[in-house]
Amino acid sequence: MKLLVIAGGFHSLVLDSISRKTIVINSKGLELQDLKEFVAEESPVADSVLITDEAFSEKLGQDREHLTHFLEWVKDSGRPGIPVLIITRDSMRVEDLAALSSRYSNLRIVTIDKIRTPMDVFQLELDIAIRQESPPIHTNSRAVHKIQYEPQADKEPAERKRSFFDRFRSKPNSATEQLEATDRLSRELDNISRGISRIIAITGHRGSGVTSTIVNLAHEASKRGLSTIIIDMDTEYRSMNMYFDRFHERTNKEEQMSASLIRTLARPQDYMTTAFNIKDNLWLTSLGYSFHDHRLMEQFYNSEKLIGLISVLRSRFNLVLLDMPLDLFRKFKETMIHIDIFGLCVPNNLHAVLSTVRNVEVVLDQEKATYLNAKAKVIVTQYNDRSRFQDQLFTPDKVSEVLTSGLSEYFRYDMRTAGAVPYNSGFDSQIETDVPLTNTGAEFERAFGQMLLRLMEGA
Repeated sequence: MKLLVIAGGFHSLVLDSISRKTIVINSKGLELQDLKEFVAEESPVADSVLITDEAFSEKLGQDREHLTHFLEWVKDSGRPGIPVLIITRDSMRVEDLAALSSRYSNLRIVTIDKIRTPMDVFQLELDIAIRQESPPIHTNSRAVHKIQYEPQADKEPAERKRSFFDRFRSKPNSATEQLEATDRLSRELDNISRGISRIIAITGHRGSGVTSTIVNLAHEASKRGLSTIIIDMDTEYRSMNMYFDRFHERTNKEEQMSASLIRTLARPQDYMTTAFNIKDNLWLTSLGYSFHDHRLMEQFYNSEKLIGLISVLRSRFNLVLLDMPLDLFRKFKETMIHIDIFGLCVPNNLHAVLSTVRNVEVVLDQEKATYLNAKAKVIVTQYNDRSRFQDQLFTPDKVSEVLTSGLSEYFRYDMRTAGAVPYNSGFDSQIETDVPLTNTGAEFERAFGQMLLRLMEGA
């Protein structure tokens, strides 16, 4: 079978999932906007066509126009019946293209009920389309073929490390019966994993533990099965290179990966090739230490590009974590309204509280500071259980209380506490071991697990 793949930057990954008996006739990735020129120059002969989300530009009118032109070309090419299969995670795409589904009988749209499309679903759906065993072609926006994809039974699931939350799960009565988790954290985080998406910016004055907090939240989210991506916007220090040795080593070998953040900002839909896959459901986009192209920084490192990236990743991941020290909001003020929650890192000492207030006053105007205040939850980093304020223990809730006690008119609303990170001398030495605190013991696993839940809950 000869197959035309229209998958943008996803092209090579689709190729890896296709049967060796299938010949992919295009060697490079194509998007819908490339098709008019491609068919005019190449006059491709294919037995079927596969289109993925990465082929779309997210400009509905243009995408529909390019797709219509291509379907007309297929109709006039002498093989009008060849199946054109669109596999998408976006259920709204079915409604957007309902008129084309009705007009072209060879167009079939399949929606996948997953954050990311499993690789072997491409061959599975192609086989169905070729055998013409599919359900009736859509005739209206409600005629949706939607599959809740499950891995094939003969594949053994990867063994997952037992987490803090698993200790609260009831044991199954039999091999086929699994009782529902009874503890609130497990139950709520499991609910989150079924489709909720959050854009969370972790911020604070420099030195308050922003990057370390993000790294641990990301690892904990990944362990809990939440698809997660870190966007390291701190291009001045680029400390993700220290926390993720494999990313740093890759940036030294590949110039393209060293420019990961810029490339991802430029082409958000290609994140699977421009970002770095730390493990199955955890991704990172940052800059390597060797990247110093000021021209590209001026072109792509701005609010407009970050807003575009956030809008694309929101539909791809349960959790998008932004490393955004407070001073960066001077440049990215317009991004703030697109962020669901701010995790405000503040150690429990008066100097850290005052530094946080002063940073906010310097960086933001009152309107933007009020938005930060209303959307923020306090993360008490490097929590010292002996620290005192006004002859009382400086508890996490007390930190939130002092921040909003009238120190600044920029903080008008009470802020809840997302959690506290127990003090540990190894808080910053994680960069030497490449092992996050949340993987070193139950105390930290519990702290970051509860913090994750509180951040994901409220937006």
